[in-house]
Amino acid sequence: MTSNDHFATGRPETLRRVDGREMRLAIGNTPVGIEQTDAWERYEASQGHDLWGRYLYVGEDSKPVAAIAIYTDTIGGRPFLWAKHGPTWLKEQSPEREAHLRELLRAEIRRRDRAIPFLRMHARYNAPDLRELLNTITYDRTFVIDLTPRTPDAIAAAMPKDGRRAVRRAQRVAEEAGCTISDETGLDRGEFAAVYEVLAETARRDGFRPHPADVYWSMLTSLGPEHARLFVLRRDGVPHCWDLITTSGKDATAYYGASSTESRGFRGAEALDWWAARTLAEEGYRGLDLMGADSPRVPELYQVGMYKKRYAKHPTEVDGAWDVPVNQAMHAALRAAKTGKGAYRVLRDRLGRH
Repeated sequence: MTSNDHFATGRPETLRRVDGREMRLAIGNTPVGIEQTDAWERYEASQGHDLWGRYLYVGEDSKPVAAIAIYTDTIGGRPFLWAKHGPTWLKEQSPEREAHLRELLRAEIRRRDRAIPFLRMHARYNAPDLRELLNTITYDRTFVIDLTPRTPDAIAAAMPKDGRRAVRRAQRVAEEAGCTISDETGLDRGEFAAVYEVLAETARRDGFRPHPADVYWSMLTSLGPEHARLFVLRRDGVPHCWDLITTSGKDATAYYGASSTESRGFRGAEALDWWAARTLAEEGYRGLDLMGADSPRVPELYQVGMYKKRYAKHPTEVDGAWDVPVNQAMHAALRAAKTGKGAYRVLRDRLGRH
């Protein structure tokens, strides 16, 4: 691929468009989110999202400072760009470098497509050009189960005391209830339909709307067993809990999960998470990221954070997602439309109660 350098004032770094091979070589052994790997392109394609571009942010010495893969998406019928868990920083991540990279990306987006209202990407430092997300929530804190001790006793010993007791009790109770847990990554589409029903039940109970089953199935099949696993807890052959776990390098992430109401009686979710941690540790993985917990920015995740905090003594800070307006007028119109729609729903609900 022909590479072009794009310059902006204020700093010496430049932006260079690259292909997948160049991005892989630049990242090397640096830990990278699955969403920034070549494998993720297959999944995005299955969802109708095109790769918009891969870029390196390079210094004066032509050595890469950061790498980012960006995909197309839509909101309210309007296109926008999404760099999930990107950029990947390869050198010092300073507030100035973050801001400069965004400056370069805005210029590149305007050069290529002025119809794009904003770019969604991750950043460590808050800044005037960042906006809260229009249509979802993010997280900037998570809990990661440390798998490096390898043995179950050593992994449990690294947890807080209440977590250590909880996982051992869950393992015992689930076994006494006759539960079985296994890696069902290779199941067929018909078998997956029964597994998906557990998520449908979870959604009804907890009040959220799940993606259609094809989203989860596509993730499994497009990423393949090298990057996506399905662990399932069953009782009398019936699925009650499952974890869809993605892997990138030596790191694993509990991307999606579900549990039946009945499974609470035999601590199914805890038993499954503990089994997944032990299994991945045996396979040599470094950590199992439970993917998101509450923080001052995201208090909505408080309840799930209370569950996850038992698995690690300290939270792990991560870069949260932000919307970066490219076309200020278009972005403001989208935000106004969202606000108006929300106000309409509130008014409709209030009228409906009288």
